[in-house]
Parts: sequence; C-alpha cells; structure tokens
Amino acid sequence: MSKKKGIILSVVILVIGLFYYIGTEDQSGQFNSSRKLAFEDTGDFKIVYGEAKNSVYVEYNELLKNSHAFENLVIFLNSVFILRKDFPIIIRQCDTVNAWYDTEKEEIVLCDELFESFTQNFSYIVNTKEELDKAVDGATVFILYHELGHGLIDIYNLTYSGNEEDVADQMASIILTGLGEDGPKVAITGANYFYITSSEIGPGYAFWDEHALNQQRYYNILCWVYGSNPERFNYFVGTYGLPQERAERCQYEYGNMYKFWDAALAPYVKAQTKPGINE
Repeated sequence: MSKKKGIILSVVILVIGLFYYIGTEDQSGQFNSSRKLAFEDTGDFKIVYGEAKNSVYVEYNELLKNSHAFENLVIFLNSVFILRKDFPIIIRQCDTVNAWYDTEKEEIVLCDELFESFTQNFSYIVNTKEELDKAVDGATVFILYHELGHGLIDIYNLTYSGNEEDVADQMASIILTGLGEDGPKVAITGANYFYITSSEIGPGYAFWDEHALNQQRYYNILCWVYGSNPERFNYFVGTYGLPQERAERCQYEYGNMYKFWDAALAPYVKAQTKPGINE
C-alpha cells in the first residue's frame, strides 16, 4: 500500500470509528439526551485543498480530494459540534514541516510537508511498508485532533489551566482512547513521532517554546492511554517504557482530563453524542 493510499484508508477507518460515539453512554451509564446548547448551529466544518507547487504534493492532494476521506470526517464533526460560522480544515503545501490552528482566521492548516516528515522519520524504526503506512496514518490523525483541540478552545472560549499545548494533546488523547481497538494505537503512534523527533538538549535548546519537550509529550500521551484502562494497557509499564512512578498517577490524570472535556464541551455537543469510554 502506498503512503498516500495508507493515509486515506486510516481516515476512512477513523470516520467509522468516530460514529461509534453517537449515542454512547457517559461514565455514569446515562445518556445525555437533552441539554441546552450554547447557541444556534449556523456553521460547518469544511475541507479546503490549497495550492501545491510540488508535483508530489499536487498528486497527493488530488488523491485525497477524490477519495472524499476528509469530507466524510467533517460529516461526523458536523453531526457532533455546533458552530457559529464555518470552520475550514486546509490541506496544502506550506514550505515548512508544520500544522497549526490560526486564531485570526479560525482554521486548521495541515501541511503536505508534515506528512512527508512522518514518512521519513518513521522509516527508520519500522521494518515493512505496511508498518510505515500505519505509522504515517496514526501520526496524521493525532496531529489533526491536537489542532482541533486548539480550535475548540478558541471558538468556544473555553477556560483551562496550564499550557494550551498540553491541553490540546489531552483532548486528542481523550478522543482517541474512546475509539475501540484502533484509537489508542493512533494516540501511541502520535507519541512515537514526538519521541523519534526529539532534539538533543543543549545550551542552544529553545526552552522558551510553548511546547513541552518532545520526550515529555511522549510520556504524557503514554500515561494517558494507560490511564484510560490500566488493566488493558498494563504492558505499558516497564517493558513499553512507562515508569511505575508515573503510572501510579495516570488513571487519576486521565479521569480529571475526561471530566474537564466532558463538562467544557457539553454546551457545544449535540444531543445524544457523547465520547465513549475505553473498555
């Protein structure tokens, strides 16, 4: 399977998994079927394919466009969240390896160069093309939901405590740990990307940057996935790299994160749509 087709397949699988959320129960076992929404739903998430000059990126974007994979994803998002106005998710060449949420334009940008970086970096730690496809897929999905975290914080004016970059990682982890068998694997793949792209810490390291050290992001995500179901993910401790000292707090951390996002998003989530619990 090619890199391009692999990403498309993962997005399609993700959409199927996300619909698992619809009508699922909350942690108390009760459906949240009636709630006053914060405002009228007058906008939509929309996929926009920007200009690409590199022929490789042009081909890739065209393949994505024809697959309607991301378009199917926004169908789910529009069935879940209310918006005052349209929220673009833009896929384009950026001339930099990056993805971001633009607070002025209220849009997410996913760069073709970032997808290419996923392929280059994961190729050093996997043995087969299939494993590489899955790794690129997972990292793509995690980053998308990280940026969505920034977007929802902004457009809903959510109050939070701590570093927003950490909070966005938390939201991505919460969403993915609710997606059956594949969701937690995607979260861990995102964590692996941070680990293998870690920079050497020296005198010139940018400690002022708002992002946590990539190694810290790796262990945070590992902890939260473990905390979502310690019995299921008990092999994370020790052999998978999660120290026992951190593992002891992970279920508590995850529980607090879940409660925050459940309460914060409640006025903006349509009736009978609740995140599932990782069982």
